[in-house]
Amino acid sequence: MGAPGAWTVFVPYGELHALAVAVCALLIAAPARLGRALRADREATLRRMLAALAVGYWLAYNIWWNWNGIDLRTGLPLQLCDVNGLMVPLALVTGWRWARAALYFWTAALTLQAFIQPALAAGPAALVFWAFWTAHTVIAACAVYDLAVLGFRPGWSDLARALIVSALYLALVVPVNALLGSDYGFVGNPASDIQVPLFVLMLGPWPQRAIILIVLAALGFVVVLLPWRIFAARSADARPTADPA
Repeated sequence: MGAPGAWTVFVPYGELHALAVAVCALLIAAPARLGRALRADREATLRRMLAALAVGYWLAYNIWWNWNGIDLRTGLPLQLCDVNGLMVPLALVTGWRWARAALYFWTAALTLQAFIQPALAAGPAALVFWAFWTAHTVIAACAVYDLAVLGFRPGWSDLARALIVSALYLALVVPVNALLGSDYGFVGNPASDIQVPLFVLMLGPWPQRAIILIVLAALGFVVVLLPWRIFAARSADARPTADPA
């Protein structure tokens, strides 16, 4: 990690990747630990601050990204994590179940992939390195906060909600991709000058890879739901039953 190239180039699964994930994990856990220790009124203030931070960062990031002019193929805030960033204030401030479901499933099944297989080439010398990790950390921290402090527990109805919201998202980005030659949601067939992440390219040519990606995302939703349902079932089985009269 001390080599000069480490500051300009990011290589997945190296020491820098491990360090970045470790730091992000601490930052993700910190708000939840604080929120659980606060009284109800102070916790509500912290929650609103988190929502404000998410909105503020979302605006700052998108303004910075398009500072020198917007490329409609890459500059619109239509990647799933961009949209997920807007789910944060809806989930934390309004408590809207649809938003909480989307925030959980999108984060656990999809945003988490940014930490596992980041679509990032620049090292710490570039601002985009810090912007990338910060954006995903803010989203993940708020999703964990909803679980650990606000007590969100996903159920089958939440899976249905997340699938419906995801279908609406696809209904938006698929025609946009077709019109602009973009790759929002990684389900488009972009022009050759737009880089497609390696893990998406490995799924095959378009439209095959788009179909496979959508199916994998839906399966991922089920996978991140199952531990909660198993835990709920075991908790129900462990409850003492009343003796018959």
